Amino acid sequence: MGTACKNHQHSSKSELHKRALLFAVLIAFVFMAIEIAGGKIAKSLALMSDALHLFADVGALCLSWIAAHLMQKPATKNLSFGYKRTEVLGAFASALMLWALCGVLGFESIIRIFKPEPVHGNIVFVVAAFGLVANFAMFKLLHPTRKDNLNMKAAYLHVIGDLLNSLGVLVAGAIIYFTGWNLADPIITLIFTTHLCYSSGKVLWKSLAILMESTPPGINLETIQAALKDLPLVDEVHDLHIWSLSTNDHSLSVHLVTKEPNKTLKDAHEMLEKRFGIVHMTIQVEDHAHFDPKYCYDCQKKS
Repeated sequence: MGTACKNHQHSSKSELHKRALLFAVLIAFVFMAIEIAGGKIAKSLALMSDALHLFADVGALCLSWIAAHLMQKPATKNLSFGYKRTEVLGAFASALMLWALCGVLGFESIIRIFKPEPVHGNIVFVVAAFGLVANFAMFKLLHPTRKDNLNMKAAYLHVIGDLLNSLGVLVAGAIIYFTGWNLADPIITLIFTTHLCYSSGKVLWKSLAILMESTPPGINLETIQAALKDLPLVDEVHDLHIWSLSTNDHSLSVHLVTKEPNKTLKDAHEMLEKRFGIVHMTIQVEDHAHFDPKYCYDCQKKS
C-alpha cells in the first residue's frame, strides 16, 4: 500500500474520530446541564456527582478531540516535536480539577450522612433514566473507534464509567422512592467520588510520569540496554534514555561505542524496531579513539 493511500486512510480515521468525539461532547454537555438542574430540584448529591462525572468526561472528550485535531498539525520551528504533548498537559489539568471537585462533593456527602435531607427519589430516578439513554448513545458513537488508538480508547472507557454511574443513580432513586431511605443518596455519592478519585489518580500519575520523561510502562530499560550491548561489535552502551511525547509515542536516544559505526547503527535500528517497537530513535555511534565522556550525560554523573 502506497504512502499516499496510508495517509488518506489515517486522515479519514482522524476525521471519524473527531466527529464521534464532537457528537459525544454535545450529548454529555446537554445532559450534564439537565443533571445539575435535576440535582438541585431533587436535592440529590448522587445526581450532582454523576453530573460531575459527566463534567469530567466533557473535559476528557474535549481534550481527546483537541488531541485528535492537533496531532494532525505539523511540527514548527518553535515546536519541533509538534503538538502531541497537549494531550498530556490537558489530562494532568483535568485530573487535578476533578480531585478538587471530588473533595467538595465528598465533604458534602459526609455532612448529609450525619444530617440527612429529604431527596425526591422520583426525580432522581427519571433524570438517571434519561442519563442512561444519553450514555448509551455516546457508547454507540465511540464503540467502533475504541481500538484505533489510546486516545479513543480512553474516551470510550470514560463513557463506560458514565453508564455504570447512571445505573447507580437509577438504583439510588428507586431505593429512595420506594423505601424513603434518604441515606442512599450520600452513600452512592461517596462511592462515585471515591471511584472518580481513584480513576483520575491513575490519569494524574500517568500524565505526570510522561511530563517527568519517565521510562514508558511496559518498557524495561535494562532489557534494552542488554540487547544493545549484545549487538555484534558493540563494546559499550552509554546515555540510554527512553521517554514519551504522548501516551503512545515513544522516543529513544543512546550512545554506542563500537568498532564499526555504520553496521552497528543499522543493526541497532532494526533490532529496536523489531523487538521493542521503537521507531523514533537518535543513536550516536563512536569508536574508542573518538569517544569523549564530556558529551555523555551519564558519564558526567558518574565522574
